[in-house]
Amino acid sequence: MKQHFLHIKQLSTGYLQSKGDKLVLQKNITAMLQSGELVCLLGANGVGKSTLLRIIAGLQKPLSGEVRYDGFSLNELSVKELSKKVAVVLTDKIDDLFLRVYEVIAMGRYPYTSFSGKLKTSDYQRIQSALQEVGIGNIAQKVFYKLSDGEKQKVLIVRALVQDTPFIFFDEPAAFIDAPGKIALMELLLNIAHRQQKGILLTTHDIDLALRYAEKLWLMGKAMPLIQGIPEDLVLQQQINKYFNRPGIVFNLHKGNFIPITSKPENVIYLSGHSIEILWLERAFERIGFRTKNIPELKLETGFSFHIGVYFFYKNNIIENQFVNIESVLKALVNNNLI
Repeated sequence: MKQHFLHIKQLSTGYLQSKGDKLVLQKNITAMLQSGELVCLLGANGVGKSTLLRIIAGLQKPLSGEVRYDGFSLNELSVKELSKKVAVVLTDKIDDLFLRVYEVIAMGRYPYTSFSGKLKTSDYQRIQSALQEVGIGNIAQKVFYKLSDGEKQKVLIVRALVQDTPFIFFDEPAAFIDAPGKIALMELLLNIAHRQQKGILLTTHDIDLALRYAEKLWLMGKAMPLIQGIPEDLVLQQQINKYFNRPGIVFNLHKGNFIPITSKPENVIYLSGHSIEILWLERAFERIGFRTKNIPELKLETGFSFHIGVYFFYKNNIIENQFVNIESVLKALVNNNLI
C-alpha cells in the first residue's frame, strides 16, 4: 500500500483581527504525519490545537507557512481534491432532527459522486463495508439526533472512512464519552490506522489516554514550540512536565499521571508487596496527601502488607492491627494516628 505524507513547514497560526492586526497562536510549526500512524495533539486550552487542525485541513488560512499533502501544496488542491486527501471530524454538532444514520454516512461519499450527488453501487458497497467494520450496521436506519454520544462518534468515524482518504483528523473525539467508551474508541482508531493505513491525528485533553495509545505526540504550549516524538521519550525527557505542570500539580514520571504536590512531605507510609490490594492502598494514601514507599517485607519494621484478604499494620516488626478493607485502614490512620 502506498505511503502518504503530510508535511507542515514553518506554519504560523492565528487570526486576522478587525483592524488588520494578527493574533498569533503558534509560530514556525514544523511537523510530519504519515499514513498508518495514530498521533495525538496535546496542549492546554487556548494554545490553538483546534485552529491548527482547521488550518491543515484547509478550513482556515494560516498566517504564514505551508502545508503539503504528498508534495502538493494545500493552495494547489481544489476542494474536491483535498476532500480525497483528508476527512475531518470536528466538534460541530449535526442538529438536523430527521437525518438518519445512513444519510449522515452517505455524505462522506461526496468526493466520488457526480454533480447530482447520486450514489452508485460502489458507493453503497463502501458504506455497507464501513458500517460492518465499525460494528454499527444495526443502527443504520435510526435517527442520528437520537443516538448516544458514543454512537454518534462511531457514525462520524464511518462517514470519515467512506470518504476514503489517507488522513483523518478528529477534534476531541472522546470529549463526551464515558471512560470505557474512550478506551473502545481509541482501540478502534488505532486498529483503523494500522489495518487501513490511515494517518490519524486527533486533539485531546486526556493525557493518560494519549500516553497509552498515541504512537507519536505533538505537544503545544503557549509561547513554546510544537515538539513531536513518541510518548515514552517525551516523558523521560520531562517534556510532559515542561508543557503541562501547573502550580501545585506535577506529572509523576514513575506512574505516568498528574498528582498534587503533597502538603505532607514528611509523612511517608511504607508498604510491602505488589498485589492489586497494595496498589490500591497506595493510591488511597496518596489521595489523602501521603507519600508512599514500597520496600521488601523483611525490612518492613513499620508499615502495611496484605495477605489472604487482610491488611496488616506492623510497628517495630510486630503486627499491631489488622483491617479487612481500605476504608478501615484510612479511618484508623486518621483517628488513631498510626504512622
